[in-house]
Amino acid sequence: MTTAIVTDSTTSLPPGALERPDLRIVPLTFNFGPDETYTDKVDLSNDEFYERLRTSDVFPTTSQPPAGAFVEAYEDLSAYDNILVLTISSGLSGTYESAVTAAGMVERPVEVVDTLTAEMGAGLILRETLRAVDEGRDYKDIRKIASDAVHRCEILFAVGTLEYLEKSGRIGRAQRLLGTALDLRPVLKVEEGQVVPHKRTRGKKRQMAAIADELAPAVAAGRTLYFGHVNAPDALAGISERLGVEEEFVSEIGGVIGCHVGPGAYGVAYL
Repeated sequence: MTTAIVTDSTTSLPPGALERPDLRIVPLTFNFGPDETYTDKVDLSNDEFYERLRTSDVFPTTSQPPAGAFVEAYEDLSAYDNILVLTISSGLSGTYESAVTAAGMVERPVEVVDTLTAEMGAGLILRETLRAVDEGRDYKDIRKIASDAVHRCEILFAVGTLEYLEKSGRIGRAQRLLGTALDLRPVLKVEEGQVVPHKRTRGKKRQMAAIADELAPAVAAGRTLYFGHVNAPDALAGISERLGVEEEFVSEIGGVIGCHVGPGAYGVAYL
């Protein structure tokens, strides 16, 4: 029994993923007003998107893929016996619901998993799942490995300002940090699919140090790290140097997630 994987464009892809015949990426979109719609990670480069985000009078909105886009991906993988779908957290997007709706529209086995995360976190979950596929595991094992990875995955991140999370409505429990003292630099995390405050720090250096300290036990245990950023490679370099590790997996966060976290955001996921 063969298995194919479908994910969405908010997943940071591990090296070589795009060349795989058993993987499909279903894109989200973002909109600068009603007349300008762009496909995530396709229509604009990251530099073009973030320049537009910085200068535009219109704050972008994001849209989940229609169910039909998932149906097309499922049908394109007709040569495979089973399809496992990994989506961005249902607490951050309606993409999961679109994928589930599409699964009910095709006459073949399709199962949808909510990763409860996005970008680097989803990238690590995808990496674990693809490894199981490459090892020739049966579908039941692949599904369990993906589910276990969802529950083990942790992601810590920082933003240059809470403004973008607030504007996008994705601020979650971090709402209570708004309007607090000058130069508050919180460390945030995604918990049960929602953005939550994890630690309060002041100043960028202390923020970076706090993230590195949180990651130290994971590094000591040999857990895999996936770094991600929005125009903030120096912050990641500082964290990796403090931890004494190489940045093996690094992603530049795309427009859909980027319009929520804003320029200067950076973070690390680990399993």
